Amino acid sequence: MTVHYELPTTTDFAALQGEHHPAITVYASTSPVVSERERAEVAVRSLFDEAFERLRAMDADASEVDALKTGRDAVVADKDIWSGLARSLAIFVAPGFTDVYVLPNRLDDAVHVGSHFTLGQLLRAPSQDQEAFAVCLSSNEWSLWHAEPTARAEQMPLDPSLPKNMEEATNRERGDAGQRRTGGHGDRGMSEEDRRPEQHDIYAKRVADAVRQELMTHDADERVPLFVFAAEPMLSSFLERARNGRRVIPVQGGPDRLGAAEIDEELRRRLAQLNVDEAKAALQRLADGSAGRVERDLAAIGRLAAEGAVETLWFDFTTSVNGTIDPESGAVEFATGNGSGQALSDGRHAGDLLPQLAMLVLSRGGKVVTVRGEDLDDTVWQGPAIAELRFALT
Repeated sequence: MTVHYELPTTTDFAALQGEHHPAITVYASTSPVVSERERAEVAVRSLFDEAFERLRAMDADASEVDALKTGRDAVVADKDIWSGLARSLAIFVAPGFTDVYVLPNRLDDAVHVGSHFTLGQLLRAPSQDQEAFAVCLSSNEWSLWHAEPTARAEQMPLDPSLPKNMEEATNRERGDAGQRRTGGHGDRGMSEEDRRPEQHDIYAKRVADAVRQELMTHDADERVPLFVFAAEPMLSSFLERARNGRRVIPVQGGPDRLGAAEIDEELRRRLAQLNVDEAKAALQRLADGSAGRVERDLAAIGRLAAEGAVETLWFDFTTSVNGTIDPESGAVEFATGNGSGQALSDGRHAGDLLPQLAMLVLSRGGKVVTVRGEDLDDTVWQGPAIAELRFALT
């Protein structure tokens, strides 16, 4: 058994794809919170029980079922897995083969039984944003956080010369870490109440400058989004100063009582929504201005993917279309029942076609985005897949 705590790579997908008859795929939502561990174990056991019921209905060979139970037992008995949970488990068991992925993103509980592993949900992990920065800002303090694809959010160390709160920020001359402001002509006669909006603004903008400088050392390409936890008016002041190439997402509300677990949970939830929103926007742009560069027919997508002509493939991981694809030519053969059956017309086993297409696109340098069809506007999504081509068809 192999347990993975990193996002799956193309090598990992290569090991999982292809025929593994009989194969059980289990996806289970979990939690890093210790008190939730028992619920996750019960859920995984229940999903495996459902898989074995299906196998019995299929008259599966007894020796193969025993081999699958051995794989299940190894997963359930591995204390390291259950003591190091993230937000999901993806478990793949076949005779003589057991792979487990501990993943940071939330997956839907599901079980699949067939000749191939079902990889659609697994492809969500590397195909969507799973990393974020966060700044928690209040007049009492501020902090900077980093949530990585395979690790919970942790507070980042900061230069000790930076102001720690609003009082420090507004009592320092700009550019001088230690000198306190003295009352100038503009301060005379102003009450603390009158000065407070100005103080909020000064503080928020100084924190924004400090955050920008700090993040450039970690992410110079400004690829990773920044979530800003703050209340008004400080939130607006920060956003006014922070707008640049980085995606900056406001989270309204005071952050003083948020701990690491709460910050991480909120970041993962908002990352999931950000991925949905960006998929919607990209598909809308595609519908509005890319005539001739869109393909929806799966057989055509397969051929174009093999030629390296697919720039981006969006596919609905909640939908299954069974079949096979030739990795060299991209030729698609659908299972019986227009892809709803479990075998090809000649009796050979068929697997989920959409992840096969996705992996062919990735192997040719394209990009893959997984979506839920129900999350998308039907004016731009007719599913189960849409390909954006590198060039217009003639």
